[in-house]
Parts: sequence; structure tokens; C-alpha cells
Amino acid sequence: MTTLISILLVGALASLVGAAAAGIGAALVVATREPAPTTPHAATVSLGTSRGVPLARMAPLGLVAGLALLLVALVLRTVLAGHAPWSNLHEFSLAFAAALLGTYLVLARGHPIGGLAPLAALLAAGLVAFGLSLDDRVDPLVPALQQPLLLTIHVGAAVLSYAVAGIAFLAAAAEIAQRGAGDRIAALPSAATARAVGHRAVLIAFPILTVAIALGSVWANLAWRSYWSNDPKELAAAATWLVFGAYLHVAARRDRWERLAPWLIVLGFAGVLFTYIGAGIFFIGEHSYGGQ
Repeated sequence: MTTLISILLVGALASLVGAAAAGIGAALVVATREPAPTTPHAATVSLGTSRGVPLARMAPLGLVAGLALLLVALVLRTVLAGHAPWSNLHEFSLAFAAALLGTYLVLARGHPIGGLAPLAALLAAGLVAFGLSLDDRVDPLVPALQQPLLLTIHVGAAVLSYAVAGIAFLAAAAEIAQRGAGDRIAALPSAATARAVGHRAVLIAFPILTVAIALGSVWANLAWRSYWSNDPKELAAAATWLVFGAYLHVAARRDRWERLAPWLIVLGFAGVLFTYIGAGIFFIGEHSYGGQ
């Protein structure tokens, strides 16, 4: 079964890389064949609908194929391990990638964000590639992780919040790029659309992250007899939560501080990546086993 899972993961990686390449190729075709928009509202061409460019349709298909392969691999991993497939960094990375793709596809149903498809594919491909670089052995759970319900809900909530924050980051990056270019980048969603999607994603991610941190505190007390131990991952998660909280405050303003909003999303996702990788690998703490 391990071999089959590896084949599925390599197939998912290939699908995502192909989706990213197709999307970028479509963007280049749009840039060379279509004149630059002359008004902000003209820059609404998305890679999913750009004048019938065949490459454009391959990007979302590659995302769907990659997600399907990842989901099958995660189900098989669950059967093999006997618990939720996010007990170590290898599993967490794959679940992170799958949740990110799923979040993008859900949000894309209600918003014209086809231009974010290749970016979502690239980010997910990076997560899958990182997961493949890690040890994929199925080892017995360490004592601190032997709480099946909390393992499923707490870490699952962290996976989902990180994934939604990832889409918020892509939307914020698109907003920053479009504002700098005067909404003339035809391959990306307009700044207004990107702003709306980024805001909605943070509104979804923030309460889920709050639940993940709260449940983590309960679990920490069960495992280590302390609700808070200033562990590097705990501190990084708290700092990330504060950044997204600051975003929610700034996003509600209608003055010069409002332009900080997308940058705070970018900073918040940098905190997510540090919590996800840096705090577990580069710093010794109670969560260091997560890098196994």
C-alpha cells in the first residue's frame, strides 16, 4: 500500500505542476494576444475563461485531478496508519495541500478567481514536494499524540485554517499586484475581487484557527499538565493569530491604514509557514516530534 500511496502522490505532484505550467502559459498567451486593459473594470479576464485559450482550461482540471489523487492517498494513509493522516509533518503537508486545493475550488465557484489557479497549483505542488521529501514511515504515535479525537479535530482544524489562509495569501498577493499595476494585469482577478476573496478567506480561517489554538491548549494540559508552555509552535501560532486579528481591525477601516490590509494577510501567512515548518524543525520544543 505504501508504494501505491507514493505513486498517487507523485501523480498529484505531476498534475499540479502541469496545472501551474498550463495556467502560466495561458497567462503569457493572454499577455501577448490581448491589449492591456484601459480601465480598471476591463481587467477581469481570468485564466478560466480567457477567450477560449485551451491551456486556460487545463489549469483547473489539473487542480481537480491533483486533489482527487491526494484525497485517495490520504484515505489509504488513514487506513494504513489507523488514525487521521496528519500526525507528522509528512502527513500534515499532504493534508495541507489537499485542503488548500479544496478551498480554492469552493471559493472559485462564487468568485471569478480563475487567475489564481496556477498560483494555487504552485503552492500545493510545493507542499506535496516538501511532504515527499520527508520520511513517510508509519510509526506508532508518541504518547502526546495518543488522543484520537483531539488529533483529528485539533490538527484537522489547523490544517484547514492554514489552507484557507493560503488562499487568502494568494488573493492578497493578487490585490497588491493589481493595485501596483492599476488593475492592468489581465491574467489576475481585479483588485476588488481579490480583496473580497482574501477578506472572505480570513473571515473563515480566523475562527477555525482560534478553535485550533484553544483545543491545542486543552490537549497540552492533558499531555503535559500545562495549558501553555511558551513552546515555539505555541508562540508562533499565537503571533499568527494576532496578525490576522490585526488584519480584521485594519480591513474595517476606510482611511490610509486600509491599504495595509493585504500586507497583513501576507505577514499572517508567513506566520503560518513558520508555525508549520520553522517552529517544529528549527526550534526544540514540545512539538518537535511533528517534524518526524
